[in-house]
Amino acid sequence: MKMIKKLNVLLFSSLLLFSCSEDSLDPDSIFVDQEIDRNELDNYIEETYTEDYNIAIVYKFVEPESDYNYNLSPARYESAVRMTKLLYYLGIEPYDKITGSKEFIRAYFPKLLNYIGSPAYRNNGTFVLGTAEGGIKITLYALNDLTAATSTNIPFLNYYYFHTMHHEFAHILHQTKDYPSSFREITGSGYVADAWSDVYDDDSAVADGFISAYASKEANEDFVETYSFYITLSPQEWEARISSGGEAGQEIIEAKLDIVRTYFLNTWDIDLDELRDEILARQAALPDFDQTSLN
Repeated sequence: MKMIKKLNVLLFSSLLLFSCSEDSLDPDSIFVDQEIDRNELDNYIEETYTEDYNIAIVYKFVEPESDYNYNLSPARYESAVRMTKLLYYLGIEPYDKITGSKEFIRAYFPKLLNYIGSPAYRNNGTFVLGTAEGGIKITLYALNDLTAATSTNIPFLNYYYFHTMHHEFAHILHQTKDYPSSFREITGSGYVADAWSDVYDDDSAVADGFISAYASKEANEDFVETYSFYITLSPQEWEARISSGGEAGQEIIEAKLDIVRTYFLNTWDIDLDELRDEILARQAALPDFDQTSLN
């Protein structure tokens, strides 16, 4: 009886093997690559940013790329177009011009730019205009405030976007090659951490040697704030700002600037005055710059 059972099992296995060998596989895969329509902005980003600098731009709202701590909204297409063109004109090309090639931006600029339509509001009433993550990604907020009416307003553009962009880029640079400890020693224990918005406004901060209230948070923020304000303000605007708090505050800020200027020249071979002149020339020509055409 046991032998009969074994024979039945063998016969069944043989039939199963035979039937399987007769089945033919469907040559058509169940996984089909989706065709994603590319618009003019997608093509512009690919040709202008990705091919030359290996930079991607996420302008459609992608939830995993956003910060879940804030209630955020997507950027409008028109605002994304303007920002993409302005960022290249005012934020990328000046470095190319000063360094003599595209290699500096290609090597050090973050590889992902993320656009968010709204600001990211904190519980204390302040809001985030930009963040940098690990030298790889910069997120710019409040893009929906960039319209035809605001797109040539230099103080607006600097406050919301380009001061922020240079600020975050400077974080990436000093995290790659640190600045001298002598910068931290100027203010020492005078930084106020997260209480900066309660302790200072911009006017009172300058009196204590900070270029902005946010610069009083800690040394890294102080360093990049000094850098980003210097290269986006005209000489007259810079002098007016640092002199507004009195002689003592002005001397402290000038001492900090000297270290920032020397660091960028010695570490990155970038002359801050040449970079500022290039940015200011482009700001002056902005009314003639086409912000909407992608051809």
